[in-house]
Amino acid sequence: MRKGPPYKVFVIDDSRTIRRLIGAIVDETEGLVLAGSAESAEDAWDVLRQPNIEVDVLSLDIELPGMNGIDFLKKIMAVRPMPVLVVSGHTDSAADLTVQALENGAIDCIQKPDGRPAEIDRFIADTAAGLVRAAESNHRNHQSAPSPAAPLQTILRSAQPQSGGALADPDTIVCIGASTGGVPAVCQVVSGLAPAPFPIVVVQHMPPSFTSRLAVRLQQTTGLPSLEATDNVRLTPGTVWVAPGGLHMRIVRKASGFYAALSDEALHSGHKPSIDILFDSAARQVGGSAIGVILTGMGRDGAEGLLAMHKAGAFTVAQDESTSVVYGMPKVAAQLGAADQILPLERIADSVVAVATSGRGARFARKSMGARNG
Repeated sequence: MRKGPPYKVFVIDDSRTIRRLIGAIVDETEGLVLAGSAESAEDAWDVLRQPNIEVDVLSLDIELPGMNGIDFLKKIMAVRPMPVLVVSGHTDSAADLTVQALENGAIDCIQKPDGRPAEIDRFIADTAAGLVRAAESNHRNHQSAPSPAAPLQTILRSAQPQSGGALADPDTIVCIGASTGGVPAVCQVVSGLAPAPFPIVVVQHMPPSFTSRLAVRLQQTTGLPSLEATDNVRLTPGTVWVAPGGLHMRIVRKASGFYAALSDEALHSGHKPSIDILFDSAARQVGGSAIGVILTGMGRDGAEGLLAMHKAGAFTVAQDESTSVVYGMPKVAAQLGAADQILPLERIADSVVAVATSGRGARFARKSMGARNG
């Protein structure tokens, strides 16, 4: 139960029905109160730039008439940074804009309902939880990340380590899990791993229609080939494989290499795809040659899986509190003793590259690095 005054929510959506629905959700959610609403970005800008309006979290429709959600997000973040929850439609263009919004400072995203009763129930639950999650996030740290106003690839490459030399352990796979605030964090880590003489597998908690767009953005911002994984695809080195939303993804070892196995099972740790499921498969199938990285996110998904990887001899890293938008998943991993190193975001890629190119595999590198919080 939240102590102190409720979080003040401002809603921007051109649909009167959605504005009313979110308003009702806010009224029914303990710890939230409605501060106001607007049907366009222009109207919202006129209200939010006033010094006397108090807002703790913004619900933002990304497809708006006139100024779109991306342009508004950049504008408001420049003068009045605040946590933003993106409320997105089902179109391809909405998915593209949502991923851009997450790169530009939005904390998280939810998808609008399609009219089915089950979808309405899902939207109500997701919106209530998403608004609280965004309001409680460390959004100031999110804003201190490289600004996408400049070309993101150029910014990330400026600090990119060079791996140099051939990878001695051909079985190395880097597994990355992230949730709230994770899109720019994943982009930064993956960019630092290039040219990546190993497969990179990513689970980012996102709705099904968004993960293919995330793969596109990863390729654009990191320069590495990036694809949404399909069932039984071979996980080739030098490529980023994104777990598809709505399906769990496991790593399977075959005589010819490692492959992705997708399944439509129940939610695990509250998510599908689940980071725990990916990490647990890496522990079983890759063992001491695997490298696990858990980034910003609410809850505990991935923490138990990272512990399984750690126990199997894999090298494991958790993002630290100071650079996490939400210090949930990495905090639990740290408390479990699952992380060999707890590092700020900007140091994670360097550490992973050092281990992957050590010439002796993740298991030996983990033992030789010594300090847990390097």
